[in-house]
Amino acid sequence: MPDTRPTGAAGPGRVRRLIRRCAAGAVAAPLLLFAAAASAASAPAASPAASPGEATGPTGQKLTVSATQDIDPAGQKVTVTGTGYDVAKGIYLAVCHVPEPGKEPSPCLGGTDFYGASGSSYWISNNPPDYGRDLVKKFTVGADGKGGFTLELTVKAKDSSADCTRVRCAVVTRADHTHLAERDQDVVVPVAFAAGGGTPTPEVPPGTVRHQTVRTLAPAGGAAQHVAVDPKAGRLYVAVDSGSARRLVTYATATGEAVGAPVPLPAAVTAMALDAGARTLHLALGNRIATYDTASGRLTDGRAELPGNVNLLAVDPKAGRLYVAVQPTKSVAVYDTGNWRSVGAPVAYPWPVAGLAVDTAAGRGYATYVGPNTSTSPLTFFNMLNAVDGRTGQAVGTPLSLGTTALGSMGVTVDPTTRTGYVANLAAGTVFSVDLAANKVTGTLAVGANPKALAYDATTRTLYAAQTTAPTVAAVDVKKGAISEALKVGDRPSALALDDRTHTLFTVADGKVTQTQRRVSPAVTAAPKATTVTAGKRAVFTASGTGTPTPTVSWEVSADGTAWQPVAGATGRTLTFTATQQHDGNRYRAVLSNPVGSLRTQPAALKVTPAPTRPSPPPSPPSPPSGPPVEDPPAATTGGTATSGGLAPAGSVGGTGGTSSGGMGGTGGGSLASTGSGALPLAATAAALTSLGAALLFLRRRARG
Repeated sequence: MPDTRPTGAAGPGRVRRLIRRCAAGAVAAPLLLFAAAASAASAPAASPAASPGEATGPTGQKLTVSATQDIDPAGQKVTVTGTGYDVAKGIYLAVCHVPEPGKEPSPCLGGTDFYGASGSSYWISNNPPDYGRDLVKKFTVGADGKGGFTLELTVKAKDSSADCTRVRCAVVTRADHTHLAERDQDVVVPVAFAAGGGTPTPEVPPGTVRHQTVRTLAPAGGAAQHVAVDPKAGRLYVAVDSGSARRLVTYATATGEAVGAPVPLPAAVTAMALDAGARTLHLALGNRIATYDTASGRLTDGRAELPGNVNLLAVDPKAGRLYVAVQPTKSVAVYDTGNWRSVGAPVAYPWPVAGLAVDTAAGRGYATYVGPNTSTSPLTFFNMLNAVDGRTGQAVGTPLSLGTTALGSMGVTVDPTTRTGYVANLAAGTVFSVDLAANKVTGTLAVGANPKALAYDATTRTLYAAQTTAPTVAAVDVKKGAISEALKVGDRPSALALDDRTHTLFTVADGKVTQTQRRVSPAVTAAPKATTVTAGKRAVFTASGTGTPTPTVSWEVSADGTAWQPVAGATGRTLTFTATQQHDGNRYRAVLSNPVGSLRTQPAALKVTPAPTRPSPPPSPPSPPSGPPVEDPPAATTGGTATSGGLAPAGSVGGTGGTSSGGMGGTGGGSLASTGSGALPLAATAAALTSLGAALLFLRRRARG
């Protein structure tokens, strides 16, 4: 049947064509804003622990954001409050790149989001065009006639429209499309996103040394008495005594978790020594020696019987020798651990043995004893260091006198690399350093608080002295000859064991074992270098460093070299991303972090050169019109500034050849709060919105006619 309506009437087909001509881009933005507003209205508030930020605008506006630091890159709700705005002018509230002075904030997050899932933008206005009445949020008006608002905004690191992982971003307000070129509504509150490796530790000088407690082990059902550590196997062995039961408990040094079931012991452990290479733990059980096979878990008692109570053990794995101090015989016996035969006769001393250690380089044991010298007045004491040859089991050399104080020569340890012995003088609060080859005292280290048990880390040249009258172990920098730190370990520290691979000390104190690690802050070994890339190509920066433990690496970016923010999600030695012109001039630096502190590299600049342009294809000839002509209102201008009123011709939305002065959009369609590639120019969007309002009015009038 022929169409009997008057020429030019808006029939169903004509209406559909008109709407399709608008839907190419103009409808997208209103849908986004409407849906985003509905979604954000029910959003939860930001965390009360967040760091707020605030900025003041050109005419006294104030914009407050409830959280601006360590924002979750995946998206976080923040509360945004504005006051002092001119209610005669509409604004957009969005997350955008921080602009240069005098420039509009652009591009902005939003993208082509037809369902408002991002909640990243709002249109706020009290006098919008007709088509926007159901799309805007309204200002609240105060007694001063100024506008305000409080809204929940989703802030995230990037989407298809903007990338805040490479460029600094902010929560901003700016004039809407009805006052597009005006900058008096621009208010900018910068935000920073959390890096993938977490918040860096405070910055410290490179190579800063600190001892930090890793954990404290409290054995169940008893008190820790003695410890031994196997650095290669990562195992800690703890002798536990409840008074009625004795056990040997094994822990993983990396995790502190118990390994296997506790091993029942037939008697209380009075001393321990580990031969890690032979996987053999030597245990003094009163007057006898037992061995524990750390590989099979087998305990063998009665390896050797002694004529008294064993109070000290020291092992020489290289020579296969075990040195045994015995009371009350005041002697040191040497055993061949291959056949468990005594090497020579025990060496007897005039006073009980107080300290025992081995110089593995020389194959000698060193014992200390303290006793009164009754021939002097006032009374003085013998403090002696004595050597025992492991090959013969006999005393060798001349005993070395270490002063005359009471309770002088106690604990002893040896650095076999330099053949230096260290002997604790408990009463004087000092430690003697001894040249074992020359058999002479070379120095005195003041440590205080009555030191007894000692341990030495030859790699770091750190001496550890358990302070019996303080809840601490003194960490002594031997090179400097001074205490570097006092390590809190608990009351009455009595025994030490050292893992020299991870530089970790295990201290028995107050029935527990405290695990303390010597850690070193990062130092840079390779810094990122300035680079030049073509837009669309990959930019790559690398950095590396040393530290204990090994530092993690995160990255920061700055547009001006002054204000820095984390590159969200960027971890590891290499930072790589596709460069765009927006990245040109940015600086990037690596942040090396470990528990001691952080260190930032020198920044490296990125230069992005434009990509080669491709010639545009010739325009297609216009298609001949079909059907009766349509009397369209004036169209938005293509290639210039969009004007209000009129229905935009097909293809003119996101127009070509012109300039988007709005900046909250790019080309190719999108939301009001988006810019950059794949987004709708705000000027074109404004024209499209205006055109849509005129088109709908035009259709309503034609339908009534």
